[in-house]
Amino acid sequence: MIDLTSLFTFISLLDIAFAFSVPFSRSDTPSSTSINFTNADGFAYLVTVEFDGQPVQVQLDTGSSDLWIDSPGINLTPFANTGRNGTILYGPDGHRTVAGGPILVGPVQFGDFKVDKQAFISAPGSNATQPSLNQLGILGVAPTTGSQVAHTLKNTSYNGRTFLDNAFMMYPEEPNYITFMLSRDPVYGTTSGGTFTIGEVATEFAAITNTPQRKVLSTTSFPRWATTMDGIIVNGKTYSGHSKFNSTFVSAGQTIALLDSGTSYALAPRFYADAIFKDVPGAVFNMTQSMYTVPCDTKVNVSFVFGKDEYPVNPIDIVSVTHVSNSGDLTCSGLFLVADAGDLDIILGDTFLRNAYALFDFGRWATPGTSDPFVQLLSTTNQAQAWNDFDAANAVRLDSFKKLSKGSSGGNTTKDDVIPSPASPESSDSDLLRNSYIIIGLLVGVIVLLLVLFALVARGSKNVGYKPLPNVSRAGPGILDDEGYEKSYTDSAP
Repeated sequence: MIDLTSLFTFISLLDIAFAFSVPFSRSDTPSSTSINFTNADGFAYLVTVEFDGQPVQVQLDTGSSDLWIDSPGINLTPFANTGRNGTILYGPDGHRTVAGGPILVGPVQFGDFKVDKQAFISAPGSNATQPSLNQLGILGVAPTTGSQVAHTLKNTSYNGRTFLDNAFMMYPEEPNYITFMLSRDPVYGTTSGGTFTIGEVATEFAAITNTPQRKVLSTTSFPRWATTMDGIIVNGKTYSGHSKFNSTFVSAGQTIALLDSGTSYALAPRFYADAIFKDVPGAVFNMTQSMYTVPCDTKVNVSFVFGKDEYPVNPIDIVSVTHVSNSGDLTCSGLFLVADAGDLDIILGDTFLRNAYALFDFGRWATPGTSDPFVQLLSTTNQAQAWNDFDAANAVRLDSFKKLSKGSSGGNTTKDDVIPSPASPESSDSDLLRNSYIIIGLLVGVIVLLLVLFALVARGSKNVGYKPLPNVSRAGPGILDDEGYEKSYTDSAP
C-alpha cells in the first residue's frame, strides 16, 4: 500500500524548493497589496513575513487573529519584550497544538505594509509549526476582537492590535477588506495556493464588488466569518434548515455557515451529508470516521445557496481518494464530513472555497471602521463545464493513484489526512512522475556541484565551517495565561 501522506509531503517539499511568495501586482493606491501564497501540505497556506528585515514563512489563517513565530534562526534582540506571555490553542480537545511564549513588539512587514511596533508571540518549541515544510508560524487575519495578544496587552502601554488592524489604521480612509482566491492543483485537485489581497480586488474578479453584501453573524462574542446559508441543491433537489439555533439568529430554512480557509473539507450536520451521498449507489456511512465511503466514480451535482444566489461546487471536490491497497484497489470518501461545529452549523473549507472568490470586509471590526462587517462571494465554477469534464478528470486521478501504488508500501490515510483529487484532465500521473524525476535529477546535480565546490574551498581555508541551528523541542500541553483566557480554533483536522 502507498502512504499518501508521505507522497504528498514529498511533492510539497519539491514545490517549496522552487516557490516564493512576494507582491506580484500593485494598484495606484499606496496601501493596497496583492500577495501570492503557496500550499505546503494540502492544509497550510504559506506567505513570507519579515521581522526587522528577516524573512520567515508563516501560515495565512482566516480562522485566527494573532501573529506568532517559532524561528530559532531569527535575531529577536531588536524587539521589545512586553513582559507578558501569550498562549494560543488550536483544534479540538485531543488534537490540540499550542503556540506560547513572550509577547514581543517591533518592526514587522507583510507585503507592502510595514508596522514599526507590531506585537507578536515568540513561541519556541511550538508543535503548531512544520519546520520540514518551512512553516514556522501563523499570521492570523481574523479581527482584533478575537486576538489573545490584544486581550493580554489591553491594560498595558503596548499596542496589541492585529497586523491587519494596524495596516488598516495606516490608511483609515481606504477599504478595510481582504480577499481570497484559491488556486487548484492541476494534478491532485488540492489547493495549490492562491492570491490574498489587502484593500483591493483581483482585476479579473472585479464583479465581486457588485454581489450582495452578506451579513456576518456570531452566536458568541468571538467574531467569525460566518453568514446565513439558505440550503443546498443536490442533483436538482433543494435541502435546507436543520439549524441548531432559533429565530434569534436564523430564519426558517437557514443555517449558519463559516467560511474558513483553514479547513480543507467541509463539516456539516448528518442531514446535509445524507442529502449529498445517501442516494449514491454503494455509499456507506462510516460511523468511526463520520464520513461516507463512496464508489470512486461518484458524480454528484451540488450547489450552495446564499440568499437568492447559487454557488456550484465542481464534482471533483465532492469525493477524495483516501486509501490505496497493495493491489491498487482504491477507497474513496465524501469530503463533507459529519461533525458538530460548536457555535456554528456548517464549516465550509476549501472544498467550497475553491469554487468562489471571497471578500471579507471588517467594517467596525477594524479600528477605523464604522459599518457592519460583511462577506461577498463570486462564483468561479461553471457547473455545466465542470460536470462535462469530470469523467475524464476522474479517470486520470484514479489511474494515477493505481499506478503510484505499484511497488510502494505504506498504510491507510485517515480523515485527518484526506487528500482531495485532481481536477484537470490535461495532467496525468506520467507527467507528474516524469517531472518529479527531472526535478530530483536537477537537485542531485546541484548537490554534487555544491559538494565539489565545498571541497575545493575547504582545501584552501583553515577557518571554513558551519554553525547548526539549535534543536527545537516539542511543546507539551498548552497552558492558559494568568487571566484564564483561551483561544480555540477549528483547524484542518477535526
